[in-house]
Amino acid sequence: MESSIPAHLRVERTRPKRVGDTYTPPYPSYSVRFAEGVSQLVCAFFGVQSRRPLSSGARSASAAMWELCAQDDGPISREYAVHTDEQGFDNQIIIAYWDDADAYGRWFEKHRGALIGVGLTPPDHGRWIEAFSPEARGFETLYSANTFPEGAARVAIGGYSGEIQEHGYWGSMRDRLPIAQTEALEPVGHPYAAGNSGIVRVEPHHNLAIIRSGQDWSLCEDAERASYFGDVEPQLKAGMDFLTTDGASIGCYANRYMTSSDGDGTVLEQSFGLSFWHSLEDMERWAESHPTHVAIFMAAMKFLQANAGARLRLSHEVAVVSRGQQYYEYNNCHATTGMLGASRP
Repeated sequence: MESSIPAHLRVERTRPKRVGDTYTPPYPSYSVRFAEGVSQLVCAFFGVQSRRPLSSGARSASAAMWELCAQDDGPISREYAVHTDEQGFDNQIIIAYWDDADAYGRWFEKHRGALIGVGLTPPDHGRWIEAFSPEARGFETLYSANTFPEGAARVAIGGYSGEIQEHGYWGSMRDRLPIAQTEALEPVGHPYAAGNSGIVRVEPHHNLAIIRSGQDWSLCEDAERASYFGDVEPQLKAGMDFLTTDGASIGCYANRYMTSSDGDGTVLEQSFGLSFWHSLEDMERWAESHPTHVAIFMAAMKFLQANAGARLRLSHEVAVVSRGQQYYEYNNCHATTGMLGASRP
């Protein structure tokens, strides 16, 4: 058993953990290990949007974005996802990870205009960029197995930890964050839009929290699939729908429930939610006490009890970021796209 926090990021705690040193979690889980020299990560989402189905211009734009990711200083990892949002627009998204913020900065400076569509006329689609670059100490991960690289694990040169202690209890998410050893991570400010037509930037605030949480059922046998889609996924979707449509009432600025894709329109047997929160505390409060998440938790426990040795693979990554570690930009997108909707009064 080891700590989720790697040795080089451990400091003397001034803020206590939720559990004592003798706590033993009820099942094994793992965190990823980045190289010690990695001080900052970058995760960027590049989206194209049009009314269903995606326009030809949107598909061409997405293909061009994919090719840009292969240029010098491009991401270590890139993947596709698709999403139909609450306004009925289709979105195709490229998710890209870097373990070198300087390389990302050079790449983005060179390609930002092409990505967001500067001079795009006539616009038959929208484009958006949502990127965040947390310090390693402001980022945590949790995986149900140490055998599949999903999300940030694709750039973790150090592989996986051994079995970690900080999971299986409310508050473990904060306990896995190295920065939370000494900081309360309280938010300061609110997001606002810079500009109201054409290309719009959303200026964020300090200590905004972001979570990506995924499911992979590609290895599940028929009985386990039936159990997952009969008991767990409906509750998960209900929770995602609540965060998408009513999350603002509890501090969730934006949420997408996405499906991984191969880029050619074929969906994979993987899904994940991505949401942006006013604070880590707001996210924790939803997880611990809101009926929608309690229902997800109870369904998951029922599933695990009924499916010994379940092959469903779960992943989770959380970042708490300063104002300068976030970038949100939208071109010709509808008013509730991502953080664009969060900037409304």
